[in-house]
Amino acid sequence: MATSTNASQDPWELAKARFLEDLEPQEKELFINATLENIYYSTSNINREDGEKSKTRGVVRKLGPLVSAIESYGGVGDALAQISPQYLSPIWGSIRIVLVAASSYTKFYEKIVDTLGRIGDILPRFRDYERIYNRQKHKRLYQALSNTYLDIVTLCHEFRKSIREQNNSKVRRILRPLAFDKQSDEAIDRFRQHRQNVVEEAETCHLIEAAEQREAQLVLFAEERRRKLLARLSKVNWKHRHRKLKESRHEGTGVWFTSCSEYEDWQATSESSVLCCYGIPGCGKSVLVSSVIDSFDANGTLVFYYCDYADKRTLEPSNVFATMARQALEKVEILPETLASEIEQADHDGERLTNPSQSLILLQKSLELVPGPVFLVLDGLDEATESSQTLMCSKLKHLIEKYGFSVKLLITAREELGPLFMLDPSIPFSRVPISPNAISLDIENYVRASTRRRISDGSLVISDSDLEQLIVSELVNGAKGM
Repeated sequence: MATSTNASQDPWELAKARFLEDLEPQEKELFINATLENIYYSTSNINREDGEKSKTRGVVRKLGPLVSAIESYGGVGDALAQISPQYLSPIWGSIRIVLVAASSYTKFYEKIVDTLGRIGDILPRFRDYERIYNRQKHKRLYQALSNTYLDIVTLCHEFRKSIREQNNSKVRRILRPLAFDKQSDEAIDRFRQHRQNVVEEAETCHLIEAAEQREAQLVLFAEERRRKLLARLSKVNWKHRHRKLKESRHEGTGVWFTSCSEYEDWQATSESSVLCCYGIPGCGKSVLVSSVIDSFDANGTLVFYYCDYADKRTLEPSNVFATMARQALEKVEILPETLASEIEQADHDGERLTNPSQSLILLQKSLELVPGPVFLVLDGLDEATESSQTLMCSKLKHLIEKYGFSVKLLITAREELGPLFMLDPSIPFSRVPISPNAISLDIENYVRASTRRRISDGSLVISDSDLEQLIVSELVNGAKGM
């Protein structure tokens, strides 16, 4: 039922029905069977005795522009929606009926042909616009074009009505012979207005396209500038370091830490707080941090950083703060212009930012742009020099205490760092030591998995399960928490 209702409201179907309603059966046959090849004739394609007459050849020549324009319109309809028969058959049919009906009135016939020829010169070429403007995107333009071609059917209906009235009234034929000058002029004016409507819509389309092109160029410029700004902040590849640690980590590592009360409290509290995890060199602090990062599921924004003694760049305070700032800003789609300008103007030696205070300010402003609370995870602070450790702790203390958003810092090192921070008593500070007992299960799981992998691949030949357990136990005990 919905399909029938929609079809009855289609303007092309309505125009076709209106044209057909007062036609004679013979005329309806002509209308329904009309094609480009037979619109000039009242008989079929097979039996066209008048096909070579000079009169017909003249009509074909005059209507050439009109036929070409209609073909263009139908071709686009066929290519895009496969509905050209719906559009073209009413046009070909209405033209054929009018030409046949007017053929008895020589002057009127010539005037109709002339008018249709002039309309053909006026008609906007559908193909020209289709090449330039997307049909789905610029629907108003294509509606204006459709209205233009639809009006051909309406105009032919009006011509047919005038001829019919002349035929039906002998008095009218005598007193008011069929004249067409005014009707022809009005028809030309109508199609000029159609063309003007199409031109205006096309101009609007051009403005839209131009605006979108400018917008696209601005977006590309903004993206390129954003990329350069982030690169200017830092070239430290923190993601690579994290991937390496993740690859070396055995599944289940660090569960003891993420399930301890100190960590749970640190993660759950809404206020700024510091959690310090410390242990001897080689006890797995960095691997532990990688596990924390991958299992992190709290609301807010997580920013992490690994200090790596093998990469001296990672130990410089400016790089630490600037890399964290970059990581936060990678989560921000559009950088504020004020912040972008500050990044561009910050002290830089061609490789990195050089002023720790400026880097800290950039970090603070970057963190203000991301959803809170902010979780900062800083691994291996003790890898840096004592002066750098002192400087970073002082700057982070300032960030935690002075700014108006919640900053939760997790920091790992060889020693407990409370004395370096000297936080305000109102800021919670917790400590979790990495003792041999705490990580014994992590070490055992890792050793057991490694042993079984070697047994499976043949590099270790053991058939006795007790011997396997003895090897695992000896290795775990010999590790001494490392």
